[in-house]
Amino acid sequence: MAVFLDTQNGSSSIIAAQPNPDNNSLFITLPSGQIWMSGSDASSGQARRQQAIYALLARARYSREEIESLYSSLARIAAQAHALRDVEAADLASQIMLALPVSSRAKNVARYYQACCIKRKGDFEAARQRLDQLLEHDLDPLLRSRALLTKGATHFDAGEIDRALPFYIETGQIARDCELATLVKSLRQIAVIKAMHGDHHEAAADLESLASIVSRLSGSRSIHDRLTYCEVLNSYAVELGEIGRAEQALNVASRITPFAAIHPEFNVTIAELRSKLPTRKRSVVVIHRTESLAEPRANPNRTNHRIATLACMIGGAERRFTSYRAPPATRGRFTTTITARNPAREPAKPRAP
Repeated sequence: MAVFLDTQNGSSSIIAAQPNPDNNSLFITLPSGQIWMSGSDASSGQARRQQAIYALLARARYSREEIESLYSSLARIAAQAHALRDVEAADLASQIMLALPVSSRAKNVARYYQACCIKRKGDFEAARQRLDQLLEHDLDPLLRSRALLTKGATHFDAGEIDRALPFYIETGQIARDCELATLVKSLRQIAVIKAMHGDHHEAAADLESLASIVSRLSGSRSIHDRLTYCEVLNSYAVELGEIGRAEQALNVASRITPFAAIHPEFNVTIAELRSKLPTRKRSVVVIHRTESLAEPRANPNRTNHRIATLACMIGGAERRFTSYRAPPATRGRFTTTITARNPAREPAKPRAP
């Protein structure tokens, strides 16, 4: 596809050309702001976003309102592609945004996504140069905080964690009054740097307090906010595993499994946590069937003792229950045959000579 900018007669138009002009199957219609990629269609998400860009170009007209509407739609596509790590779609959308006849402040958003794409491709030095040029402009607080966050990420991904820390702190100070997601990202990175210096308990405490704050982002319609929520839970689960709370960490990580197609490191976290679970010992009882089916050997001494004991118990029971005899029934006055015995009145027995 080729993109042309026509400025004849003082007007502007965007034309999308394709190899076969009669084939319009490439142009599809998608509602604005509803481009979404789930785990099942991750392979086709990139093509869908690119087709949405082509469709927007094909519908562009000469009016200023059409160009502004096209710019807004491209900005939403670039934002979602950046959140979903679709570098090609974000790069394509930002290039077209730069070609549109819009204000310089509007083009700064496209320059930001261009720098993000360069950073994702691994050229950290070139990305920092683009971001430094962008930060020289009069940016709104939201865009400035995001640019500082990305510049800190270029140092962090390059292994320069101490140089990244000042940018994260400055990002948090600016984003405090403009966007919760960017503020959360900066605080998360500060906690991760603490953990990389060995202070896992303090990092886990910071992420635990941060997880309660970002819970409101889980229900957001923005994919950027949802992924920010998942990134915080992933870091929190990692630190819980480092301090020996692997079972709790797995419970936390189970909430982010639907986004593992976008962030493969989530699967790595879950696999590492499962390997840290304590092994549970199981008792094994071995049964020998030959011995259980064999007849027990009789012990004559033990058998005779059992028989004698049982006979003694039976005999004692018979004596207790058969020795009692009820008195015979008498008519009239009841008399007793029991007499008191007084040994003093009895005659003395003669002594032996």
